Amino acid sequence: MKKFMSVLCLFAILCVAGLVLTQLRDGEKPAMENIGPGAEELVDQVKDMYEEYGSAAVAQADEKLSDVVERADEKLGDVVEQADEAIGEAVESAVEGAKEGFLESIKESINHFFQDLTS
Repeated sequence: MKKFMSVLCLFAILCVAGLVLTQLRDGEKPAMENIGPGAEELVDQVKDMYEEYGSAAVAQADEKLSDVVERADEKLGDVVEQADEAIGEAVESAVEGAKEGFLESIKESINHFFQDLTS
């Protein structure tokens, strides 16, 4: 947006310089009263250009930002899905390990119980 404003200011300066040069070429002296109405018209033109092209630039930037946000959202969704899958697998593995450990503990307890009975 800074570059756009710089270009508009440069355009305005060039237009004023062109107006002065045109008056000099026509043999007129570039008096303030001659430049004033032209400058007001120039300001109106620059203002119109800013409104037309500035709003288009903002709309274009907004569209690009929306695209970037959408892609980031998709990537984040993928990361969340992968993390959810990894957590699910870890929980499943932990449950399986706890189940096996519990069954082994019961087997050992039963074995010890019968060994104590027979001794």
